[in-house]
Amino acid sequence: MVRLDKESILFIENYLENSDVFYADIRLEMTDHIASEIEQLMDSENTEFYGTFKAYMINNKAVLLENNKRFIRAADTSILKRLFAELFKFSTLLVFALVFFVSFKWLSIIEVEDLRDYIALFPMVSIVPFCIIYVFALNIFKMPRFSGIERLAFLYMICFQLFHFLSSMMGIYIQSNNNFYIVAITMSIIVTLSLLIIKITLKIMNQYPNDYKFMKSL
Repeated sequence: MVRLDKESILFIENYLENSDVFYADIRLEMTDHIASEIEQLMDSENTEFYGTFKAYMINNKAVLLENNKRFIRAADTSILKRLFAELFKFSTLLVFALVFFVSFKWLSIIEVEDLRDYIALFPMVSIVPFCIIYVFALNIFKMPRFSGIERLAFLYMICFQLFHFLSSMMGIYIQSNNNFYIVAITMSIIVTLSLLIIKITLKIMNQYPNDYKFMKSL
């Protein structure tokens, strides 16, 4: 059976990158699929690589680019599933309880007016600094673009909006209520979710490069 050489495989990968298949993990999987298809065509039709590749892409490029979008959506779904799975772990509940205890003790000694200012800052201090570090690390270490890593921005956006909403509600709530249990619960939710996001980010940033190197070696 015909086997493509490294030059031909690199040609396919570069073609996909120039066709807006930006993420290295998706591009590698699609390259492997296309290479297998072309090898079969070359073997059955006794044709050369470039002519076979050109004919294949004319017939299949639209489908491949749609698959690229599907892979990206799958990456978003996978990240959200990771988050929900982490939410119900015992360690997460333990962190939530600890943060609640510390928050309630802190709330009992702080002035209400100062508390409103702190609550307003929570969306910024809980996630934005880590987002900056995350982007900085990607640029410093020049990592390939991986779908799971870059799509974390989707999770950051959702959580920032949620934190902003919760903080706004708490700012209104503490104007007319002295029940710090509700405020402590809200703060615990924000802190716990922030820690989970950091945990998931570190796992994904470690997993994708290792998986990519393994797949490249096959």
